[in-house]
Amino acid sequence: MKNNFLKMKKTALHRLSFAAATLIWLCFSSSEVSCQDLNSAYFIDNYTYSYRLNPAFTTKKNFVGGLLSNVNAGTYSNIGISTLFYPYEGQLATFMHKSVDKEEFLGKLKDKNRINVNASYNIASTGFWTKFKGKKIFQTFELNLRSNSAAKIPYNLFKFLKGGSEDDFFYDLSHVSAYTQTYLEAAAGTSTRFGNLEVGARAKFLVGTNKMYMNIKQMYASLDGFDWSFHSKAVMTGAGGGIKRRMKEGSMGGYEAVDFNGIKYRPLGLGGLGGAIDIGARYQVNEYINVSASINDLGVIFWRNRVVGYNDGSTWIVSVDDIALDDVGGLGDVIEGIIDKVESVYEFLPDKKNFTTQSLPINFNAGAEFKMPFYKKMSIGLLGSFRSSHLTRYNEFRISLNATPLKWLSLSLNTAYTTFGWQLGGMVNVYAKKFSAFLGTDSHYYHMTPQLLPVNEFNTHVVFGVNYLLTRNPWIKKSRQNR
Repeated sequence: MKNNFLKMKKTALHRLSFAAATLIWLCFSSSEVSCQDLNSAYFIDNYTYSYRLNPAFTTKKNFVGGLLSNVNAGTYSNIGISTLFYPYEGQLATFMHKSVDKEEFLGKLKDKNRINVNASYNIASTGFWTKFKGKKIFQTFELNLRSNSAAKIPYNLFKFLKGGSEDDFFYDLSHVSAYTQTYLEAAAGTSTRFGNLEVGARAKFLVGTNKMYMNIKQMYASLDGFDWSFHSKAVMTGAGGGIKRRMKEGSMGGYEAVDFNGIKYRPLGLGGLGGAIDIGARYQVNEYINVSASINDLGVIFWRNRVVGYNDGSTWIVSVDDIALDDVGGLGDVIEGIIDKVESVYEFLPDKKNFTTQSLPINFNAGAEFKMPFYKKMSIGLLGSFRSSHLTRYNEFRISLNATPLKWLSLSLNTAYTTFGWQLGGMVNVYAKKFSAFLGTDSHYYHMTPQLLPVNEFNTHVVFGVNYLLTRNPWIKKSRQNR
């Protein structure tokens, strides 16, 4: 009888864990480090988009960018492909496959397993020099599409997914969270010099599309006979222009709830409006030393069409046969099963306020550059960065060796100690007569699969782009510019 009971328990675990694993996959695939520009470019001469790192920074020439002018993507995590996938008969099997040793898998995990994904695409941009009351001013305008996402999964949830110990009849699955937001950004910036001091600022107008936030504060799973009992306190919120909802009668009667299956979602739509500012400064101490600092993305988005789902501590019972693993034909079927189960656990209610606010992740940079007395075209740069997101904080200290051996070529090689460990980065910036091109990374993969996926941590941040350089300001007449 005991053997049958343990076998039934293990079967239930596998069936539930398969569904929960899909939920994690959904968190990861939607998956927060805020998307700023490449830190490896902070001390690069004439990097076109240096004003993104510090709005006080400028370049020598006017420029226009579009299409592939700046493509920016980064992923940071303390787990990797080798943690989640394992070789099996010439293919990759997930950590839940029976061939994967439980102790080997659990030994690779952290107490808090995190993945952060950010991306930014420059739709159009321009920067040019002009004069105002005799003072030279560098102005920039750009339009970007940005996305910031994250997921945080505790060790115990992975242990539950893998089956844990056959003697475990209770699991603490609390503190699971996921977040994502996507928005358009229109920014205008200006920078000028006062003696040895350069100051700059950027104002941003934000148009939100959609955002999602999930926070499972408490979730406890316990085996009661042949049923798993889940006790949960959690909240899920969504907002955006792409969300269309339909109402139904609440489960307790007497009120209206949101029909979860009736929610329609579109990837784009006017979901909210907001604003943000960047401020920065750089001071030239002497001909060999300069120091700088900036604060980016101080702002907020006001979202509309808010939908709220919550569980205030009620119990969720799942029987052994509630999820039939053998009947699952594909990922779509699994997701549909999870949606049905979520609907029975979290009741979505229309909020009294249609609007909700959400701040942007804030970036802070502080740097110091020391030029070599024997070769001023070479320098040592020290950069400290702090990024505060809605789920995690990211810190790094980076030291770089920078050189401009030719007027049109700048290079950087750097290393950093970060929240996710040591990283090695670098950048090449070509600043020719008519165009600029750049390629850089803050970190790269040392070990990759044949599919170019990271074996260990998902830590990389890559920026590349090409811009057209102009010999004069295209927005004013030539005769006026030459006065």
